Amino acid sequence: MKLIYFLLTLITFSANAQIETLNWDEARINGKLELTISKRDFEAVYKKADKIVTPDYADICGSDEDSNFQYYFYKELQYEIDNGIMNFRKITFDKKSSFFFSYKGKKFNANTKLDDLKTLFPEAVKSVDKDAPEAGFLLGSGSDLDDNLWRFTFKKGVLVAIESFFPC
Repeated sequence: MKLIYFLLTLITFSANAQIETLNWDEARINGKLELTISKRDFEAVYKKADKIVTPDYADICGSDEDSNFQYYFYKELQYEIDNGIMNFRKITFDKKSSFFFSYKGKKFNANTKLDDLKTLFPEAVKSVDKDAPEAGFLLGSGSDLDDNLWRFTFKKGVLVAIESFFPC
């Protein structure tokens, strides 16, 4: 059932939402942690991972048998780690979350409502069906050198996740 809501949400995204972007270099976790960081620097602040998972590369588009990355999980954060360098992939929010996502002076957490993002992403917010049980929008990368997309997911009107991913 969740998959159906998610697919319906993706279908309702307008083309205008793709125009708006989020720049990787301007975003932070807890206002200071960069989205690309060395494993050593991350663990100097946050200690060790809760778990590290090696994915089945055959199930991930864009990867091949030479891939060597792993998923690094720490509390509500998910990073992709390759050769000691960690790249942000996802942050999940709930009322107990100890992390927040910041961008252009705004903090995003489990209390963030869709309307709170109108000033940063007006077209993307306009495209969302606010009555859907699960809703969201996509943003571009904000960089000509990067082709990742950003997915903001809301449930019951509040932000539950921000994810950076590469479409196939």
